[in-house]
Amino acid sequence: MIRVLKQRITNLAKIVLPFEIRIFLRKLNWKRLYFQQYIFNKKRFNYYCPIAKREFKLFIKVRNNLLSPSNGANARQRLVWHYLENKLNILEKKYTLLHIAPELSYFEKLSKCKNLTYIAGDKMVSGYSNQKGIINMDLTDLNFETNFFDLIICNHVLEHIQDDKKAIFEMFRVLKKGGKAVITVPINEKLNSTYEDSSITKASDRIKHFGQWDHVRWYGLDIKERITKVGFDVEMNRYSNNFSKKYYIRYGFSDSLIIIANKS
Repeated sequence: MIRVLKQRITNLAKIVLPFEIRIFLRKLNWKRLYFQQYIFNKKRFNYYCPIAKREFKLFIKVRNNLLSPSNGANARQRLVWHYLENKLNILEKKYTLLHIAPELSYFEKLSKCKNLTYIAGDKMVSGYSNQKGIINMDLTDLNFETNFFDLIICNHVLEHIQDDKKAIFEMFRVLKKGGKAVITVPINEKLNSTYEDSSITKASDRIKHFGQWDHVRWYGLDIKERITKVGFDVEMNRYSNNFSKKYYIRYGFSDSLIIIANKS
């Protein structure tokens, strides 16, 4: 009940406060938490955010997340960014890039990259329509030509969409041959089959069943098959395995699987 109430307050703030003010307050809160935790936490280390390109004495602990103090990036976002920058050379290579439901930490960097034709989009529900530089977009019905993009970034989006099969097909359709979609979703690796039930609609019930009030499923290991069915060649990449324990801790990474969907 408390989590649902907090979410309702957050949703109200999104309606009442302009986007720029919300971001300012969010960054101010990250700074507050950093200094507060710095004072009381004696376990300090030279942590490094690969997105901010900065060292910090600690990452901010917020519930089960460790956030970068300057941009709010969580462990999964830092991991995926390292892959994008070091394996796909996203800061230098020319890409026509579709970024779906863009993370603030990514958007602030990618929107300034001269090498990219960068299109960021999100489904504009109440409170989201005033994000400068982000267009209104429905992933199940993309208003782009077939074979248009070189690269798609889609982090933790599909678990919010009832018809995820249509969304996956649309990503396949708009990608050029040889293009890639970099996808992450919450995966319960103990499940062989995805757990979903469209009759579960109450926020409190979705938290209980799917882990978050606006999620509609828990993906299992069959996520690979779901994405392959539309025509993708799929690699389930445990990218964190490329790092020693020291650097895994220094970068504040997670063990999240990164799904690399290739259109051959």
